[in-house]
Amino acid sequence: MEKKECRMFRSDTTYLLYLRQQKSLPSKEEIKRQTEKKKEILLYKGACQKCGISCVSRFKHQIGSTDIDLSNSCLNKLEPLAILYTIKTGHTIRDLNLSGTNMDILSSRYLSNFLKHNKTLNNLNISKCLVHGDILKTIVAALLTSQVRTLDVGKNNIQDRDNKMVALLINHKTLKELYLSHNKLETRNTRPIEFSFASSSLEILDLSWNCIRFTGAVDISRGLMVRMRFVVKCTDQLHVKFAQNALLELKCIISHGFFLQRNKSLLRLNLSWNGFGFEGCVALAEMLKSNNILTELDLTNNRIHPPALIALTRGLAQNKTLKLLNLSLNPIPASYSCILFGNILQNTSLNHLILKKMVVNEEFVELLRNVQQTRDVQVEFEKSLPVPSLDHQTMTNQVRAPWLFNLDPLALLFMLKEKNRAQDFFNKINRDGDNVLSYDEFKELFKRAGVPVSQLVLDKIIEFLDKNKDGSIDLSEFLDGDKRMKKITRGHAKENLRRESYTKYSRSFREAKIDAKTFRLDIESNQ
Repeated sequence: MEKKECRMFRSDTTYLLYLRQQKSLPSKEEIKRQTEKKKEILLYKGACQKCGISCVSRFKHQIGSTDIDLSNSCLNKLEPLAILYTIKTGHTIRDLNLSGTNMDILSSRYLSNFLKHNKTLNNLNISKCLVHGDILKTIVAALLTSQVRTLDVGKNNIQDRDNKMVALLINHKTLKELYLSHNKLETRNTRPIEFSFASSSLEILDLSWNCIRFTGAVDISRGLMVRMRFVVKCTDQLHVKFAQNALLELKCIISHGFFLQRNKSLLRLNLSWNGFGFEGCVALAEMLKSNNILTELDLTNNRIHPPALIALTRGLAQNKTLKLLNLSLNPIPASYSCILFGNILQNTSLNHLILKKMVVNEEFVELLRNVQQTRDVQVEFEKSLPVPSLDHQTMTNQVRAPWLFNLDPLALLFMLKEKNRAQDFFNKINRDGDNVLSYDEFKELFKRAGVPVSQLVLDKIIEFLDKNKDGSIDLSEFLDGDKRMKKITRGHAKENLRRESYTKYSRSFREAKIDAKTFRLDIESNQ
């Protein structure tokens, strides 16, 4: 039978004093927590004494807490070591903010050791910590074994050479939010990032304030497409060593056949303050046609001019999940707003369009009111002005793509040579028979072939062939130029093959190739 304590009190006041005393007594859990905190404080003081530094009072007051915030604390090289050594066994820490701490390879190893032992950490902020290169490799190797859900590595000077580490972070199984803003990701070596999206679990990705453009913009956009890929049967085991005692093992067992490659989790993508331009918008349009997950897309200040917005609208019209689009600070004139933005409102499922610091005309405002009567849609813009809208035909003529080619002018000349010998081709160009090729004869050659070229193209051809710089090309100079061109063509063959898959995204080039049967130059005209 349970025993119960029985007490007698002389007065109510004595009884109330007793109750107050009982409430003020710490519980067993509180006593245990205070004991552990005292041990950690003694451990921290001992670590500071070994390093020969004084204790950081801001950290000392947070010992035992689940949230450690040391942002912008101006710590020296030794202070992070003592702090990370102290919290190594802190199994209750959920949020750790070390932003503004200049980390070196030694402090990164201490942080990696903490990440390997801690299984409760949810949020890690190491922005402005100079985390790139070998330091990033060391931390990524430890992060792959952790349960971190939110990671901020912004303002760390992460560059294209770190793209493999960025791809591993995107491919992390438990990571839900990744912030990579204010770094130096550009255009090179972005293919690992493209392929990492297929098995990513990220819901929020921030790539703002980088220098992503051209091939980098295309690769990132293609990573979010739904694509069928054909693979052959292979069994391979790769071991990638990132740091001391940190071994990542990737096993790949793939069956022969087709498989569906797609991202199934990313909801918010921030690409603001990059340079996606026309190429990036064409690739994003292809992505939006097949992506049915993304709900928010930020393209603030991405050099999106009217032709780029027209290309992007083609993808928006076929997307049913995107709800918020930010196009602020892009060079779209007010006279284009009614046609371009009106087309977006009428033919897409967006319910929030952001156009901050952008001017629209009054016709667009009137169109917006008509659309809001049929569905719930919100548009933010700077102001509206009484600027007349352009008609569709005038706008089409103004944004028409230039008539340029994806071929070097010299390659274009020697492709017109077809299967002729160099000397026969020389005689074909030399219409007057004086054994010297002039500027007008080259111009006539391209005119007969139906290829309009500018004076700049002809100047480049003559500059390449004219070795003695007398303004005309004789037979010996032409034959020597033919030999040099063949060497250049062989050297650039591999590079041209790599660029071939990106040509369709470019507005500045039209496809040009030699027909295999007729050996005539065929130019694609439908853009």
